[in-house]
Amino acid sequence: MKIRKFPVLYMLLPYLAGVLLSYFVIASSLNFLTFILFSLSFLAIALLCRLGFPRSAQLPAMGALCFAFFLLGALLTNVHYRPPHFLSAQKMVEKSEYFTLQIIENPIKKEKSVKLIVKLCEDSAHHPMKTKAVLYLEKCPQALQLQSGDILAVHAHFNEISPPMNPYAFDNQKYMRRKGIYFTAYASSQQWKYISHSPIHPLRTAAAKVQHHFSTLFAQNGLQGDEYAVITAVLLGNDETMEPDLKAHFASAGVSHILCVSGMHVGIIFMIINFLLKPLDRFPRMQILKAIILLLTIWIYAHITGLAPSVRRAATMFSFVTLGSLLHRPTSIFHSLFASMFILLLFNPLLFFEIGFQMSYLAVFGIVTIQPKLAGLWTPKYKVINYFWELATVSIAAQLATFPLSLFYFGQFPNYFLLANLSVISLSFVIVMTGIALLALSWLSPLSRLVGQLLTYEIKLLNAIVTGIESLPGSVTENITVSFLQMMLIYGIILTIFLYWNKKSFLLKTLALSTFLALGITLFFDKYFSKNLNQLTFYSIEKMSAVECNAGTRGVLLLDSAAQNNPNAYEFNIHNHVCQQHIENKIVSLDTNTYSCPTLAKQGAFLRFDTLTVFFLSGREWLYPMPQPIQVDVLCLQHNPRIPMGKLLQTVQFRELLIDGTNFRYWEQRWIDSCKAYHIPYHSTRQNGYFSL
Repeated sequence: MKIRKFPVLYMLLPYLAGVLLSYFVIASSLNFLTFILFSLSFLAIALLCRLGFPRSAQLPAMGALCFAFFLLGALLTNVHYRPPHFLSAQKMVEKSEYFTLQIIENPIKKEKSVKLIVKLCEDSAHHPMKTKAVLYLEKCPQALQLQSGDILAVHAHFNEISPPMNPYAFDNQKYMRRKGIYFTAYASSQQWKYISHSPIHPLRTAAAKVQHHFSTLFAQNGLQGDEYAVITAVLLGNDETMEPDLKAHFASAGVSHILCVSGMHVGIIFMIINFLLKPLDRFPRMQILKAIILLLTIWIYAHITGLAPSVRRAATMFSFVTLGSLLHRPTSIFHSLFASMFILLLFNPLLFFEIGFQMSYLAVFGIVTIQPKLAGLWTPKYKVINYFWELATVSIAAQLATFPLSLFYFGQFPNYFLLANLSVISLSFVIVMTGIALLALSWLSPLSRLVGQLLTYEIKLLNAIVTGIESLPGSVTENITVSFLQMMLIYGIILTIFLYWNKKSFLLKTLALSTFLALGITLFFDKYFSKNLNQLTFYSIEKMSAVECNAGTRGVLLLDSAAQNNPNAYEFNIHNHVCQQHIENKIVSLDTNTYSCPTLAKQGAFLRFDTLTVFFLSGREWLYPMPQPIQVDVLCLQHNPRIPMGKLLQTVQFRELLIDGTNFRYWEQRWIDSCKAYHIPYHSTRQNGYFSL
């Protein structure tokens, strides 16, 4: 593949460079400067075009074009990620706790609350601002009746979404900022009231109503429970009703992509409509009408399913195919791939950092480049065997293109992915076709009920296959830690081997071996530093205490009763740190009076780890006067101790005061004020995140 065959790359590559620069280098002052330079670059291009691009000017013209799109990428990313309207919204939430806001997406029901995506209104006319926020309402009958477009009056304190508070934790702040969401708040049932309703995003509202109507049709025709959850996820992109355990089964089997509306689904819709409109091909003048119907159908379906990145990619690519067919011009799959990426990123450059976007494009790129080579290794004589061979090579190619990224983000690998895909993909195709047939026949009640029963059995079979594969021994390899550098080195190995496969050369062989060696070195140093790291870590968990003491890869995790009884506390706050540091933990109750091992000793409220001494001062216990002050390195306050600082210093002397998440905010602030008055170093895990020594 040569770049000059695809002119869009001359715009896409510098544009991506600008996107990456602006995203990772915070420079809000770029806006005005970028706009000026972008304008000057295009002016230079226009002048060169006016002069007819003499040969001597072609290289400067190309350089100016690339520079212009580089600046455009930087400008648009800066506008999306650091928008000017954020500052005005920030001032608003700092000054007031009374807001008028509008719900802009369908509410999501949680276990104890209702999650709303809202926009704050900046005036009495209820004009919403551009900055979005997340509002959690206490679960009640009134909250469950809310819908997109409703306007509420709320008394709540909005805070900026916090950055990660624990080591290697998921960065929810960046994730939400990419979606334009900057603030969050909670309101009880007494702190809000309904004002009115104002339609918002008519197209999205109509698409949501269609999705709800289709979901209702599935329920009316006998689908319920897991079967209902699977069909609404697979065909309509709505996975809100799916149980976490069912999602975990699909992920462990390596077929979680089945639960997402993807390019396959858009292709099926395109194929059906194209077949139904086949008679129009006889009339040249009707081909424009056919193209319009195809485009409308594809994009309406994309809106109904929620415009996931993979759906947008597929819809854009099929749009190019449709327009190419209308203009009687052959469309290269690579050109459609690059052009669709460029168009989508022009509308929103932050899409590039979405996992779904990355996975979708890498999978398609792997299929169109690697799969033909794999398929050419063997040509079966029988069509049935050839079908499964083609399916296997597609699955292997997509997996090769995406597994390094999957390891980086999720840290697991499905060992039976090939078996799962061979048995599930064909069945999922049948399920989608049956689901479409049910919707098409929904007006014929007896027949639609029959189709509904057939669809139920198909999904039951699908779930049984997935559960069976997931239950096989060694179905998934978990807790794999891959850094960004290691992920890129794995991709380098795949690329160099593929290039060497196409064209044998000593240089490519050397590059492949060098990349292997570099990956081995990084893995060795990771293990080496992990084995030689002694670390004491106090995690930041609301209303809980958790302390990690690891000597190399051997660790003891001390948890209070609240953390022990909450599996999510470990999963979201501790798990990633343990995996990244390759720690093998033994969990011990923090309330245990006596515990000892070679590197750690706990006696009552005292903890000794290596050369460090920690004293846990709890508001639930008394602190008695001592003849001599206790000497410790860290004093950890838990459960709201109320002893005055002056009296405390007569009993305990310490290097640093630590205030963990079990303290109420009122007492936490009182301790912080005392530390400032006495000039004592302090650390609040609620405000400052985890504390590590």
